[in-house]
This record gives sequence, structure tokens and C-alpha cells, in this order.
Amino acid sequence: MEEMRDYSRFLGMERSKRAGHSLDMKPEARVACQVMLAALFTALLVTAITFAVQAFQPHPQPYFQCPFDWIRYRGKCYYFSEAAGNWTSSQDNCSALGASLAILDSMEDLSFVMRYKGISEHWIGLLRKDEEQPWQWVNHSLLSRLFQIRGGGLCAYLDDNGLSSSYCSTERSWICNKPELQSSGKGNGMRRAKNLCVSSLGAEGRASHTQIPAAPNLKKALNPLHEGFLRVPGDQQGVDGKGQPLETHVGQS
Repeated sequence: MEEMRDYSRFLGMERSKRAGHSLDMKPEARVACQVMLAALFTALLVTAITFAVQAFQPHPQPYFQCPFDWIRYRGKCYYFSEAAGNWTSSQDNCSALGASLAILDSMEDLSFVMRYKGISEHWIGLLRKDEEQPWQWVNHSLLSRLFQIRGGGLCAYLDDNGLSSSYCSTERSWICNKPELQSSGKGNGMRRAKNLCVSSLGAEGRASHTQIPAAPNLKKALNPLHEGFLRVPGDQQGVDGKGQPLETHVGQS
């Protein structure tokens, strides 16, 4: 019996030795393992620091702006002219500036231009081919039923009472608009339409702007956003001083 206990104790000691021997690691392997753990820890630390710096670093915000002496309102840039011209030359002048005669998308847009135009009448980008045809903007979209337009003319303008129409050959000031531009830099000379008041108008009741002369002979420098070709009908509403029909190009041919 005693011999059996001694033999069992001997087997237990042998097993313990084998287990201890299997847990031993060579010095080279231990160093390699420590190096790998250190590299992994360093990589995790660098990654955490990088994310922390990016989280607290301010990101540049897109900046929207309008050209000098234009007015920004609801995502568009507006220009109110002091010079006068017929509907066609007014569209040409706006097109030369990379815009078009004003397109009004909502009653808010109409209220804005009515508030800021002063006492002068201004052409806008709205016309029709004849009295039986629907009104269309220069981008070919139809006039919303929310807008009420007076008169029996073929070209639309703004007066003190809202939208009206007349002969296209009449000379008036004009309103241009175009989408505002996105820029990464700071604006230069941009004006916002937040604090409009009567005191911002000049002696003649209109805002002060740099005058652009009418350019009836401009080449086809028209807004690339609009395509197609419109002809103002050649009746009394759409003839020039020589009796020739007026033409309006909407888009670059």
C-alpha cells in the first residue's frame, strides 16, 4: 500500500515537471513577443490621438457668396439695374453677367423683389408667344397659378402693383438673378437682403448700384443654364425701331 502511494506521488511530480517545462519560453521568443505587444500598443495609441485631434479640429464650412453689388436672397444672387432697355436687351445684359432675367420661384421671391426694386419698373424673365399661350419663364417652366399677372402684353415686368405685362419693345430697368456660388474663401462685397429698409434706397427711390449700359447688340452671350430659342412675336409687342422682330436667345446655340 505504501508503495502504491509512493508511485502515485512520483507520477504527480513528473506531471508537474512536464507542465512547468511546457510553460517555459525561450528568451528570444519572449523578446519577440514583448516587441510585438509594444508595437501594437503604440499603433493603438497613435490611432486614438489622431481621432481625438480630428474630432476637436474645426472643419471648414462651405461658403456661399454673390458677386460684388449683387444681393443674396434664398439661395440666389439678384442684380437690380439702373439702366433701361427693352426686354430682349435686358435679357442680353443679364446673360452677359452669367445670369438671366429674374426667375421667381415663390411668393417670397416676389415679395423680395417688390420690396427692393424701388419706384422703377423692372423687366423679369417671363414672357409668352401670344395672348392665347401660357406664360413661361426663360428656363421654360410655366408660371405658377399663385402669381397673378395683369395686362395683355407678351413680356412681363414689375410695377408698384406686382406683375404686369406690356409691349416687349418698351424700355425699362431689369432684374437679373442666378444661383449663388459656393466658395471656400471669404466673401468680397457680398450683400445680404436681411435688413432692407426705405433708407437703403437712393434719392430716386431705388437701390444704388453700378450702372451697366444697355447692350442691344451683344452677341449670344446667354445663360448656359438655359437652352432653346425664343422669338418674341413680331407684332406691335415685339418689334424694334426699324420694324424688325426682336429675338431672344435662351441658351447658347
